[in-house]
Amino acid sequence: MNSIPHSYFERGILICYIILIPIYSFFFLIGFKPLHIDLWLQVPLGRLAFIAAIMVSIEMVVTLISRLFMLLTKNHYPITHFQYITWELMEAVAIAMFCTLFIWLLGKRAEPYFSILPSMCLISASILVFPYIIMSLIAELHDRNETLENKEMIIAKYASGQIGNESSPVHFRDMNNNLRLVVAAGLILYIEAANNYVCICYLKGDAMIKYYLRNRMKNIEETCSNSNLVRCHRSYFINLKHVRLIQKESDGMYAELEKEGAPHIPVSKTYAEQIIARMSAINDQYVS
Repeated sequence: MNSIPHSYFERGILICYIILIPIYSFFFLIGFKPLHIDLWLQVPLGRLAFIAAIMVSIEMVVTLISRLFMLLTKNHYPITHFQYITWELMEAVAIAMFCTLFIWLLGKRAEPYFSILPSMCLISASILVFPYIIMSLIAELHDRNETLENKEMIIAKYASGQIGNESSPVHFRDMNNNLRLVVAAGLILYIEAANNYVCICYLKGDAMIKYYLRNRMKNIEETCSNSNLVRCHRSYFINLKHVRLIQKESDGMYAELEKEGAPHIPVSKTYAEQIIARMSAINDQYVS
């Protein structure tokens, strides 16, 4: 299953989850009183507003912690759609559990905690299911539009010659912005992260040369933006002009380079769609 797109973690989406959805939850509790929560709690409207405010505050704190932890996880491991949905379910259950604890302690209710929890889970589900679905649809729509724009931009750059020129030099600088290496774009095979360095593997005649540059992959990405060098993994860039094929194996996807003796380069799910789009643009350029 493919990982969820970056649009799920954009600032606007996160703000909606952490702030706007809890505000919606407050007015939903007061206005619609799901499962007749006012009768269940046996409180007047004014008291219900106070309880709803506390419950919404609990929701905001739980959601904030959950989304921050999700961001940290996403930076190290791709999150699939199934994992994201499971995460949201656990998030809703956590909100229900803490809200149940608040109501149980506030009302000094005689019934056991776990006898109240199912009703609170149903209330949380009735509040959160629609905004969560809507936010997911918005994130998917934004990602589709962004993907379409990127593909059109890539094709336009190939058509105008802005990228794909094999003779264009690529200037590699170190962390102090000192120029260390200049190589024609068409000679570079791949770039690999190596602790605090990046390893630039390029062709010199028939030999493969490895040059170690003190820099970060994030900085290298901007350097390679106008060439056929694209990021295929958090630790690798590859030159699409030297890719013979991309194959899926039991432990993941790999790009096989044309140069004999070159290693197979891993292609992560996060970048697979981008790689396919760029390779399609190159093929379209040759066909035209």
